[in-house]
Amino acid sequence: MLAWLDSLNPFWLHLSSFALMFLEGMGIPGIPGFLPMLALSESIHAAQTTLWEALLSGTLGNWLGSLMGYRLAASLLTCLPQSWQRLARSKRTARLMQRYGGLLVVVSRTIGSLRTPVTLYAGASGYAWPAYLGWSALGAALHVGIWQTLIWRFGPQILEQFGQLQGQALPYLIGAAVIAAALAWWRWKRRGPLEEEVLEG
Repeated sequence: MLAWLDSLNPFWLHLSSFALMFLEGMGIPGIPGFLPMLALSESIHAAQTTLWEALLSGTLGNWLGSLMGYRLAASLLTCLPQSWQRLARSKRTARLMQRYGGLLVVVSRTIGSLRTPVTLYAGASGYAWPAYLGWSALGAALHVGIWQTLIWRFGPQILEQFGQLQGQALPYLIGAAVIAAALAWWRWKRRGPLEEEVLEG
């Protein structure tokens, strides 16, 4: 795996980091943004790229994605349940965003369960665009900066341990597959004569 990661062109890794962070920034749940971060950490250690370039591509993608999510909030909200739409457009949500919007936007960049509703509610409730612009930039920089730095620092150890675990577990997985295949064959062979006896009877 390490050899394969070392062979990848850093340009495509940065592009994939930007794209996944863009989708994540929009508020789309389940985006595995840590995968290109992990791959970029190996490229950084192999001196094929730098930490600053990785931070730039990820932060820019996350930030621009959050701005796109804000702009599309009104149209995206129509695809969600009526309860979400009423909540997003309520006066209570607008007051909450006015009072704690900056903190919510920053925190939502890292906490996935908050990212989607905060992005949608900010756009749908009319939260000030200049404020969202600044707070989302700070949130993206903190989110990508902390995670990419941690993965850069500990990524090689994670990959090395994964490789060792994979090597240790492979014989057991092969053994389990062989046993499962043998049991399935034995049950099939055993069922054959029984079915013939039932048909003859």
